[in-house]
Amino acid sequence: MSDIENKENGSAATADARPETTPAAEPRARRTPRTPKPEAAASAEAAAPAAAAPPSHGEAAPPPAREERAARPDRQERQERQERREERERNERQSRGGNVESGGNNDLFANPSSGGEPHGNVQANPQQNYGGGNNHPQQNYGGGNNNPQQSYGNGNGNNAGQGQGGHSADGNNGNSGGDGNNGGDGNGDGGQGGNPQQGGQGGFNPQGGQGQNRREGRNRNRNRQNRQPQQQMRGGNYEDDIPDDRNGGGNGPLINLTELKRKPAAAVLEVAESLGIQEGVARARKQDVIFNILKAHARAGGGIWGEGVLEILQDGFGFLRSGDESYLAGPDDIYVSPSQIRRFNLRTGDYITGRIRPPKDGERYFALLKVDDINSEPPEASKNKVLFENLTPLFPRKAFRLERGNGSSEDISGRILDLMSPVGKGQRGIIVSPPKAGKTMMLQNVAQAIVHNHPEVHLIILLIDERPEEVTEMVRGVRAAEVISSTFDEPAARHVQVADMVIERAKRLVEHKRDVVILLDSITRLARAYNTVVPSSGKVLTGGVDANALQRPKRFFGAARNVEEGGSLTILATALVDTGSKMDEVIYEEFKGTGNMEVHLDRRITEKRVYPAININRSGTRREELLIDPDMLQKIWILRKLLHPMDELSAMEFMLDKMKNTKSNDEFFATMKRS
Repeated sequence: MSDIENKENGSAATADARPETTPAAEPRARRTPRTPKPEAAASAEAAAPAAAAPPSHGEAAPPPAREERAARPDRQERQERQERREERERNERQSRGGNVESGGNNDLFANPSSGGEPHGNVQANPQQNYGGGNNHPQQNYGGGNNNPQQSYGNGNGNNAGQGQGGHSADGNNGNSGGDGNNGGDGNGDGGQGGNPQQGGQGGFNPQGGQGQNRREGRNRNRNRQNRQPQQQMRGGNYEDDIPDDRNGGGNGPLINLTELKRKPAAAVLEVAESLGIQEGVARARKQDVIFNILKAHARAGGGIWGEGVLEILQDGFGFLRSGDESYLAGPDDIYVSPSQIRRFNLRTGDYITGRIRPPKDGERYFALLKVDDINSEPPEASKNKVLFENLTPLFPRKAFRLERGNGSSEDISGRILDLMSPVGKGQRGIIVSPPKAGKTMMLQNVAQAIVHNHPEVHLIILLIDERPEEVTEMVRGVRAAEVISSTFDEPAARHVQVADMVIERAKRLVEHKRDVVILLDSITRLARAYNTVVPSSGKVLTGGVDANALQRPKRFFGAARNVEEGGSLTILATALVDTGSKMDEVIYEEFKGTGNMEVHLDRRITEKRVYPAININRSGTRREELLIDPDMLQKIWILRKLLHPMDELSAMEFMLDKMKNTKSNDEFFATMKRS
């Protein structure tokens, strides 16, 4: 017992032994009475008859303030203090997580209505106080089987029978858990399994038995609610690749996003009208209309199938861009989360096919739900591919056959290239041309020949800073090729973005041992775009070219190579000369020594309307003996010796005159041998 309690006991004994208190000392001895607890009230009622008895002979009646104090014996006061101290210690142990055993006539666990019968053992929790039974780290439960999301109060009441007491039929709300007021062992309102909003067990009812108070219970529930979002958090768009109807993988009919993009604008508008989309459709962009079509289809329960080339941004996530839109960013792009990029080891340029879901509330893009194919292979086969930079480059050893054998005038360009400047798999070639010399038509003829003779090759035609009508003509002329364009009305940053996407796409295909051909028109304008967007280094070359501007176009052009491990990347690029611009001359001089194949077009031949306007004497391929059979090579050398004394125009006219009468190069040499 502490010194304070000893002092209080001593003062009480002195007051009882004092025979009489004068009125002058009464204000000093008077103490404000405290409101008794229910337990103390019962003791006070029991002591009331003794207080009402008349005083003994020779003693004066004490004043009213002394009557109340004299009616309370020292033993009962000490017992109340001891009980309050034990109650505080018991509460402290419960808050620290110790086991509290109840028994006897303990007022903390006894119910006045049930005669103080104990409730049994209570297993306390470091975070919550629980009634008898199994406990849960985040909820309040009474005795019985617990549920992770509900509060129950099963018990056996004397008058309530067997079942749930209180106001709730099944204890789901937990407002009056435990055994009911009439149930014998019940704790009253807010007993075992009480409402978490009322302080856990016992609530704030002084007769409710177990529990702390409303403030402590409210604090515990507030902390629990703050912890739950962290435990249940799953990033908004950072989703696992698990198809789920809740995430939009509906069981209805599938719609292919790529096929929808390939339809003309009029057909897309018809699809929108069939789905009931009419407001603002006629004046909207094609990509916006497609976005609305997909949302309407998803709301109807249909599934969406999408594909595209991945572009990873600096923030770690990426989007699937469409080649039909030349990798232009739009609202119908498909979002790819960083977790999927890390899981499948994805990189910019990978062609991904999979199931997608519509955007949720607060999202702007469709999201990739499941990855099915990566570069036309299963996802597991794409994880361990060798990087393009680690592949071994070699000289081209297998030539493309550009001769189609139909005897048409368009076939003559390919036949002359097969003889004078053969193109091999992995070639890095430049077509040097002045304006209006037919370089674009030559590229189109080469593309048609590759599609005809080598359908297994992935052909990409990249048009930078070109006229829109030429883009349309190329798309319609070479339908089997992937035509990517950025017209002259686009900014330089758009030219650079398109070129980066194309070269990364080609590298990923080469890593999968595919043969890829890129026809670029033109590398001069691509270098101009890089010169515009590159930060100024302070060193400017002749013609206004920055010293660092040509590094990235050289990296683009230098990616062409024949790979020893399998696959190849061929790049044929056009370079402009004789334009009157000093910058174009500097760009050509920088790229002149980097290629291993050159074709020169002559303006004098073009002015006479002779096509193709190839300068035979200046055109050629390095290490052509690796591409041509020895017998054919001897015939070609003899032909070159025959054409060398002639000027450019005469040599070209001689070749065209002989080739018009034959359908193939073998027939051409047979005719030359007879003559």
